[in-house]
Amino acid sequence: MRLRIKDLATKVGSGVTPKGGASVYQDNGIPLFRSQNVTNDGFLLDDIAYISEEIHKSMIGTRLMPNDVLLNITGASIGRCYYLPKNFKEGNVNQHVCIIRPKVNVVIPAFLYYNLISAVGQQMIDVCQTGANREGLTKEDICNFEFDIPSLADQQRMVTYLDTKLSEIDHKVSILTSKRDAYLRLKKSIINHAVTRGLNPNVKMKDSGIEWIREVPEHWEVCRFKNAFRQWTTGITPDSKNYKYFESDICKGYTWVTISDFLEKYISQSNLNLSDESIKLFMPPLSLKGSLMFSFKLSVGKIAFADKDLYTNEAIVSIPPNNGQCLEYYYYMLPNVLHENATENIYGAKMLNQKIIANMLMVVPPLPEQRAIATYLDDKCAKIDTIVSNLDKQISRYGDLKRSLIDEVITGKRAV
Repeated sequence: MRLRIKDLATKVGSGVTPKGGASVYQDNGIPLFRSQNVTNDGFLLDDIAYISEEIHKSMIGTRLMPNDVLLNITGASIGRCYYLPKNFKEGNVNQHVCIIRPKVNVVIPAFLYYNLISAVGQQMIDVCQTGANREGLTKEDICNFEFDIPSLADQQRMVTYLDTKLSEIDHKVSILTSKRDAYLRLKKSIINHAVTRGLNPNVKMKDSGIEWIREVPEHWEVCRFKNAFRQWTTGITPDSKNYKYFESDICKGYTWVTISDFLEKYISQSNLNLSDESIKLFMPPLSLKGSLMFSFKLSVGKIAFADKDLYTNEAIVSIPPNNGQCLEYYYYMLPNVLHENATENIYGAKMLNQKIIANMLMVVPPLPEQRAIATYLDDKCAKIDTIVSNLDKQISRYGDLKRSLIDEVITGKRAV
């Protein structure tokens, strides 16, 4: 039997944000589910907001009940979905989350959830989102979603099968994820040890005067960033409201990158290029091929090499390759230094300013030792990265398997 959601639910509607917004949230009370709390694998409750009993009573129309299916209807997480357990006590939702309350004699909540996260359900969401040229779903959109709804007995059989099989897959993914995280911790440990203590386990040590580093090899120098790197520049951003300063064709103009263009060790291909007019008008500093670039705003510690001559925005510092230092060594060293010196701005984001950058304390091994450490870390990190990449591929394949399994069962292609 093919039914629309409006025919299989007693309620379809989004919540509201309490008057006063975040200012009325509490450390405890009634849980308020927001879009960041809803995922396809369950509810994330680490940062859930709480509201008072009084506010909860004023939002009586959006009170949650056991077995409610919650669907994100706006923003980047649109389409994420999960359902509340039978023993759920109380809660509410804001305007970014829709409540779908299934008719218990028509559809099992878990079965509706599997339909919504299936390829069929997600395609319906995509059509509504892009067709109306907006990033959001309306009540009318959701009410008209249509699915094949078999008997309750068949639904239960499908749900039981999927719950069992997906649980087995999740267990395997959990093991792979634990291995991946362990290798990433090992990589970080190897880097931290090499860039602060070198490669000789018998070297004499001294107090660096840097709290987070403590002891370093006795013959290493400790100095400020401005003394270690006498040349460094900060990029600029032409008036982004006036796109005549940019070329969209990657074959024209001069490559201009932001932090979003950083990919692993080198930049990705930026899709923005400065026009000749912008170069003449704004005279941005050029980052030479081989320059070490890092962000000092928002994504503090993100770092990469320039694979060609290019320009950067105002959030990126570039160190040219002719600074008398082995930049490969500082590629591994700098992220730690940046994070330790970053401060929070009023929005809670980590940031650095030029004065802080100039006065950051750094350890400076002799140049030959810098090169030896960089070569050692290139080798060690490459091996670990290969292992992590293989684990990521396995995890991704299990994700694909989960999606295909849901689709096959829900559409009847796989008999259970």
